[in-house]
Amino acid sequence: MTNFFALITSTMKVLFVSPEVSPLVRTGGLGDVVGSLPLAIKELGIDVRILCPLHRACKNLKTTFFAQKGTVQLRDLEFPIRIGETKLGSSGIPVYLVENDSLFDRPGIYSDSNGDYHDNPTRAFVLSKAALLIDQITGWSPDVYHAHDWMAASLPAYLNANRPKGKRSKQAKSVLTIHNLEHQGNCSYQDFLRSGLPESYWAIDGFENNGSMNLLKGGIQHADKITTVSPTYSNEIRTPLFGHGLEASLTYRGADLLGILNGIDETSWNPQKDPSLPCPIDPDSPQSGKKACKESLLSEMSLPANQSPPLFGVVSRLYRQKGLDLLIECLPNLMSESDAKFVILGSGSEEEENAFRELAKRFPERIAVFIGFDDGLARRIFAGSDFFLMPSRFEPCGLAQLYAMRYGSLPIARKTGGLADTIDHFSRSTSSSNGFLFDHANAKSLRTVIHRAIKLFGNPTQFLKIRKNALHSPCSWDDAANCYAEVYKWTMEIQVEEKLSFTKRA
Repeated sequence: MTNFFALITSTMKVLFVSPEVSPLVRTGGLGDVVGSLPLAIKELGIDVRILCPLHRACKNLKTTFFAQKGTVQLRDLEFPIRIGETKLGSSGIPVYLVENDSLFDRPGIYSDSNGDYHDNPTRAFVLSKAALLIDQITGWSPDVYHAHDWMAASLPAYLNANRPKGKRSKQAKSVLTIHNLEHQGNCSYQDFLRSGLPESYWAIDGFENNGSMNLLKGGIQHADKITTVSPTYSNEIRTPLFGHGLEASLTYRGADLLGILNGIDETSWNPQKDPSLPCPIDPDSPQSGKKACKESLLSEMSLPANQSPPLFGVVSRLYRQKGLDLLIECLPNLMSESDAKFVILGSGSEEEENAFRELAKRFPERIAVFIGFDDGLARRIFAGSDFFLMPSRFEPCGLAQLYAMRYGSLPIARKTGGLADTIDHFSRSTSSSNGFLFDHANAKSLRTVIHRAIKLFGNPTQFLKIRKNALHSPCSWDDAANCYAEVYKWTMEIQVEEKLSFTKRA
């Protein structure tokens, strides 16, 4: 059986289905993962491809359309689609783009200035059902459909509804990855009726959740295997504190739920070759590179040039999950208790944006704030800061702490989700420490751990050792790719067991 599954991996075909993929179109970590993980999976010999809507942001891409067109049929609506093909950078990995301008030619992926699109459920259904037309339009048929988050979560249900009964034909399998359980795709019973899914799928063991339709719950109930983006988070989401109302479903499917830690694209995030930086950083001898990057960042953010105080960086969306309100609360005390400086890049909650602006006005020589997002500045903050703050209330995996370590900035984070899995808390008895963790989501705990970091900074020899640990922390996609390959094989094992069982019955 082992040799059989080795053969399966070498010939396996996997289709990623996602509303976003970097660098084509993205809003955050989901797009980054879908744009990076396939590169490592391809290296294992798996034929991996990606399906994504042809959003307005993709209109300028070089795209070749297949002659065969398709129609997605919902209960009482038909949506004509075309499938275009482009490539994922220089990798050669095909990215299939689903074209229907009435659904996808819009300013944003999920929303615009007026809020979430009212027809997001319909857009999700069309994306999911379009995946099942890939073989007849392109001539390529996947063995495993890998759906990502709520907008693709109905795909496993459509796949199950489409399975021929009593036939020996090969059946594709499904994997659902939950990137952030907070986003679930809640909608109405009328939306469920519009989906065209079997009425029997509306139940406590299907899409129904407290009287509404929950797309992610339906995916959890119907997928052959379920993954999320870190081992700790896979355990946390089975509890009421982190389960966002779906802990019962996740506990029920616990035998098929696995946490696989994300990685990052080490080619894109390379401090020795990053053109955004004023100076390269050598992981084995980072002193001169970090000094030059810190000096440049202080100048760019109009802070005094003195490099003696430690510099703390933040690159984040500003809303409750990220815990930056805790930093707002403790910053005034830190101003009087230390000489530390802070650089904040982010946007989100208007209340938090205004609070950081006010703090920058009160302490112009200690706090610099940029409201918005700038990728180059983000990279320079990772490179120029000594410490990087992530006081998240929950964090499925987190990528920023990996970027920070890759660029020699020690993360300071709450002990949750992927932060707990990637950061080795500083201890004098631990030679592998690469950052700091704290337990409780309150300003007092954050303030205490910041003071511990400042104390470490005051010991240059020890600080350099921990910085080198961070710079050499593993962050590639290789381990994750191998884990996903195993998950795909497990789904195929289900298929083999079903076939063997059918043969025995016959």
